[in-house]
Amino acid sequence: MLELADAVIIGGGVTGMALARELSHRMSRVLLVEANRCGAAATAGGFAWVNASSKWDDPGYHRLNADGCRVHHEMATVWDAFRTGWHGGGSLAWARRSHATEMGSLVSRFEALQALEYPVFWLSRGEMEVLEPNVQFAEDAIGMFAASEGWSDTRMLMRLMAEDARARNAEIAEYTQATGFSLDHRGAISSVETTAGRVSTRIVVICAGAQSARIAGLIPGYRAPHFLTRRPGLLVEVGPVHETARLHRVCYPATVGAFHARPTPDGGLLFGADDTDLLASGAAQAAARSSLDRALANGTERLSARARSILPALGPDVPAAARICERPMPADELPIVGPLPGIEGAYLLVSHSGVTIGPLLARLLAHEIVTGIPDRQIAPYRPARFQASAC
Repeated sequence: MLELADAVIIGGGVTGMALARELSHRMSRVLLVEANRCGAAATAGGFAWVNASSKWDDPGYHRLNADGCRVHHEMATVWDAFRTGWHGGGSLAWARRSHATEMGSLVSRFEALQALEYPVFWLSRGEMEVLEPNVQFAEDAIGMFAASEGWSDTRMLMRLMAEDARARNAEIAEYTQATGFSLDHRGAISSVETTAGRVSTRIVVICAGAQSARIAGLIPGYRAPHFLTRRPGLLVEVGPVHETARLHRVCYPATVGAFHARPTPDGGLLFGADDTDLLASGAAQAAARSSLDRALANGTERLSARARSILPALGPDVPAAARICERPMPADELPIVGPLPGIEGAYLLVSHSGVTIGPLLARLLAHEIVTGIPDRQIAPYRPARFQASAC
C-alpha cells in the first residue's frame, strides 16, 4: 500500500469510487481504502434509480439530481451503456383519474417538474401499455413519463470506475480500515493510520456512507456534530421471471406507500416502498433478531402482493429474496460535500442519493480540491451548516 499519497479516500461505495476516478485524472498518487469489499453496502443493496423526478420540491437539489442524470448519460455515451451498467428508457408513474389523492399528488409533481423545465410528459393508458405491456393499468389511468431517467447496475459501474482509476495509478485497498489521523503543527491533515499501515497525505476525503460521522470523529480536535443517521430500506428481489411478468423501466404507481419497481440485470424484478421501509426502520430500532425477521416476512408479503397487483402474470409462487439496505441519511436529507470546518485538508462527501449524484459530486469536489476554487453548485451543501449544533 502507498506510504505517501496526494489524497486518501476513505470509503469504496459509488461516491468514493467515483472520486478515486476523478482525482486519479488530476493527481499522481491516489489511495482509496475500504473496510470491506468495495460497493458491498448501500451501493450494491439499494434501488439505484437514477432520477430527479422524485426531488421536485427544492429547485437547487432538483437541479443537482438532474445534472447527476446527465453525468450518467455522458458516461454511457463515452464508455457505452453496457459497460457502465446504464439502463435507460425513462421512468413511468401513473394514477387513477377517479382517485383524487393519487391524481392530486401526480399533477402537483408534474406541474412542478415542468416549471423546472424537466422533461416529463403525460401518457394515456394506451401509450403506457405500449411501454409496459405486462402491467395491468386501471381503465382511467394516466401516466407521467420522465424521459431522461433510468437505473444503474452498480456492479458494472463500480467495476468500470475502478478499472479506470487503477489505469491511472490509483490504488484501491479493500478490507483496510482507517483507524486514526495525525495533524501537523498548523492543525492540517498530515497522515492517515490504517490497518495496513500509516499513509502520509495532505488530503483526506471521507466517503464512508453511514460510517462517515464516526470516522470524522477520529480526527484529533474535531468535534463531530450530529449530521448523519442510518435509514434502513427494505427491498425484495424476485426472478428471473417469465417474459410476461417483466418490466422495462422504473415504474412508480401513485398509490399509498409509494411502491416502486424495476427490472434486474438477470431478468428479474426489484421492488420496494416507503411504508415497508418504515417496517425495516422499526425493526432496526428494536435491535432484536425476531423483529427483523418479522419485518422481512411482512414486508416481503406486502411488496409481493403489490407487485402482483400490477403484474398479474407474476403469480404467487416466484421465489422472493428480501434484503435490508442501510443507507446514510444526512440530518436535513441533503448531501454533505466539502471541507470539514477547522481541519485543513479534510473533506466529507456523503449523500442519500449516492447513485444518482455521486459521480457528479465527485467531479465537482475533485475540481474544487485541485484548483482551490469553491464550486457554486455544491456551496449550499457544506458540512459547516451542521456545526452550530455542536456548540
